[in-house]
Amino acid sequence: MTMLDGMRRHKGWLKWSLALVCLAFVFVYVPGFSDQSAVTGLPNEVLAEIGDRQITVFEFRQIYLRQVQAYQVQAGGEITEEVLRSLGIDRQILQQMIDEYAALSEAERLGLRMSDADVRERIVAMFQENGQFIGEARYRQMLQRQNPPLTTAQFEEDVRNVLMLERLEAAITD
Repeated sequence: MTMLDGMRRHKGWLKWSLALVCLAFVFVYVPGFSDQSAVTGLPNEVLAEIGDRQITVFEFRQIYLRQVQAYQVQAGGEITEEVLRSLGIDRQILQQMIDEYAALSEAERLGLRMSDADVRERIVAMFQENGQFIGEARYRQMLQRQNPPLTTAQFEEDVRNVLMLERLEAAITD
């Protein structure tokens, strides 16, 4: 029996134990978790550590702002950041980040790696016009138009992480 077979058989137990570990991380490593206010602190202050990875205030704020903007667009601008915060969106986003980082740590532990060619292939597929890649200059412009703006290195790392999570999910479900 392989480790993955064991994980598949005990999927329910693993899910709940991972949830408990994540909650413990949140309560131990996130200052003022029970406070309803947004996370404050220095940009490089660490909110949580998952394996070798760290969630910093800066990272959290970037993802939080993107998500708030997406919710506001969906609601036609009629929803405020305060309403979203009162709904616990900040805690949900942090929990999603913790879950993602835990999965990425597991993927790395299992030896899953994504090559630069895999990342490039996905980016070329994402940024096409008339079946052709839009070009480096336009690609960079589109990333800079994001709110907050993204560097190519940040975006490529995000794509690499998504690909690793997809590969981990495929390895577990296959």
